[in-house]
Amino acid sequence: MFDTTLYASQSNLSLTYANFGGRLSATLIDLFMLTILVFLFKIAFPDISNVLFFKKTTPSVIGGITHWVLIKSSVIWVWIIYSMIMDCTAMQGTVGKQIMKIMVTDGNGDQLTVLKSIKRNLLKVISFTFAGLGFLFILIDKDNKGWHDRIANTLVIQKRF
Repeated sequence: MFDTTLYASQSNLSLTYANFGGRLSATLIDLFMLTILVFLFKIAFPDISNVLFFKKTTPSVIGGITHWVLIKSSVIWVWIIYSMIMDCTAMQGTVGKQIMKIMVTDGNGDQLTVLKSIKRNLLKVISFTFAGLGFLFILIDKDNKGWHDRIANTLVIQKRF
């Protein structure tokens, strides 16, 4: 439907945009992995994790036991911070992106700077806020970019070997 190939200005390499399915799979891998890490952190450091990631529920009538439930947005914020760090490293993406063989680059196909990575990943909040429309935009955008990619001038591309 769309031409998903571009030519990097600095290297004359043909780059292919990562599709929505690959990007979604990478995100789900990362969120699953981070959720497990948050629960392991809760086991190792319950007091700290209860403040950062969990909220106390009302004690149950039977036995008066207090339960702690994961704050839904806490894993999203961990994912955003994790992505900020990983996107500007030599790996150019998270573990999920590595598994899906995709990477994040600037508009020229080069590695992100720290500031560009911070900007891109904080803009994910905007993409997420409006019922996830900023992420779904990847499905109709000719360059397979979400709102956060479009505003930050970044690319998510398939790795070539």
